[in-house]
Amino acid sequence: MFCSGLSRLHTTKGSYQSMNPNFITTTIVCTDPTWVGKRIDSFLHTRIPEFSRNYFQELIDAGFVVVNNTTLQKNNYRIKLHDRVSATLRTKACNTAPAYVDFDVIDEQEDFLVINKPAGLLVHHTATNPEEITLVNGLLHRFPDMQKIESNERPGIIHRIDKNTSGILLVARNLQAHNAFTALFKERTIEKTYLAIVAGNPPASGRIDLAVGRHPIDRHKMSTIGIESRSALSFFKVQQHFPTASLLEVRIVTGRTHQVRVHCAAIGHGLLGDEVYGVKHPLITRQALHAWRVTFTYQGKAFSYQAPLPKDLQLLLQGLAAI
Repeated sequence: MFCSGLSRLHTTKGSYQSMNPNFITTTIVCTDPTWVGKRIDSFLHTRIPEFSRNYFQELIDAGFVVVNNTTLQKNNYRIKLHDRVSATLRTKACNTAPAYVDFDVIDEQEDFLVINKPAGLLVHHTATNPEEITLVNGLLHRFPDMQKIESNERPGIIHRIDKNTSGILLVARNLQAHNAFTALFKERTIEKTYLAIVAGNPPASGRIDLAVGRHPIDRHKMSTIGIESRSALSFFKVQQHFPTASLLEVRIVTGRTHQVRVHCAAIGHGLLGDEVYGVKHPLITRQALHAWRVTFTYQGKAFSYQAPLPKDLQLLLQGLAAI
């Protein structure tokens, strides 16, 4: 019912595929009426099951899925009869070999770990970063039993924070815990609080209730006027004012991509060092954002953890105080 094939043809000059020999294009034509109306990520995953739905969602976000000669803009595109879908796929599997990675373990429980992730470390591989050393490689090196978790290329990963954001990350140590924590996140019973250093002086506290979605022009960005936006809610409280900046405590109720960065920018107080949504600053080379505290109840027991502010953010605060 489907026609599919692998080909290195149909490459355009300057495309990622033409620059990287580890990627090839597969084309699938839908001739089966039962697939009409189904999401494209499910369609691709079913036809190419060695890649997960999350992988195909990332592939779409990166601009590597074309439908009827048009680059796809939305993850939730619904398949139509005779659609011709072309996806540029990696030819190499993600590098999930155990490898030494420098990160701190705040707590080690039987079912879960609490990690303090350093800035600059990717949590897991993505469609466009299949070979980069990530936290996953480090977890498999330090905790070999996690190799038994059946979760494709992201064993133990329940949630993530941006590569250039530091701080707390919860990691499941078995499939049962993975399912339990996934449910807790879905029910929004895990409280996550960030520390953010922003430009200017916002009010002492506030609520930001602005939906977040894919930017309508730049697919690598998120926006409060984005495509297919989803509700997003944050609460902030000023910990300290400086002449030109402020240290905020930001509690997120939802967990949208880049939520804190987008919300702070939307109220006119973008993060220092954030060259995408905020403002450049001579004292910091990455967004001044730290996943500071997490609080939750697991199997009837309350847990709360904090990750100390890393050295680069401490130095930034000292510099701001000296102005």
